[in-house]
Amino acid sequence: MNLKEAKQITGGLSSPSKMPGYAYNLPATACITGSKLVKIPGSVCSGCYALKGRYRFPNVKDALARRLNSLTDPKWIEAMTVLVTHYSLKVPFFRWHDSGDLQSVQHLTNIFEVCKLTPQVQHWIPTREAKFLPLNTDSIPKNLIIRLSGHKIDK
Repeated sequence: MNLKEAKQITGGLSSPSKMPGYAYNLPATACITGSKLVKIPGSVCSGCYALKGRYRFPNVKDALARRLNSLTDPKWIEAMTVLVTHYSLKVPFFRWHDSGDLQSVQHLTNIFEVCKLTPQVQHWIPTREAKFLPLNTDSIPKNLIIRLSGHKIDK
C-alpha cells in the first residue's frame, strides 16, 4: 500500500505543535466518557481544548470525521502501519488521540496491532476509557505506553 492510499483510508495524521512527531486524532465529540465529563464543572473535560479554537474549523472537523469513520475499514491496520512507519523516520514517537479517545475494545486491539508492526516507534495513548483496557497487561505491546487519565483536575 502506498502513502496516498493509506492517507485516504485513515483520514491522515495530525501534527500537534506541542508534541514531537505525528499523531492520530478523532473528534472530541465522539469521546464516550469525555462527552459526559464535559458537562461537569471541574472535570478535565469541562474546558476541552479540542472543542474550541482550530478544532472548530470546517477542514479540521472534516478530517476528524474521516478518521472516526475510518476505524472500521478492514485496511485500517495496514494503512496506519504505512503512515506511522513513514512519518516516524525522523521522530520515532507517535501519539494516539491528541483529541478524541478509544471507541471500543476492537479499536484498542487494532492500535495494538499497529504498535506490534512498528516496533521501531515508541507509542503513547492517554485515555479515559478504562473499560476498554486489558486486564492482562502482558497483551500490551512493549513499545506502547497507556496512560489512564484522571477525571478531575488535580485529583
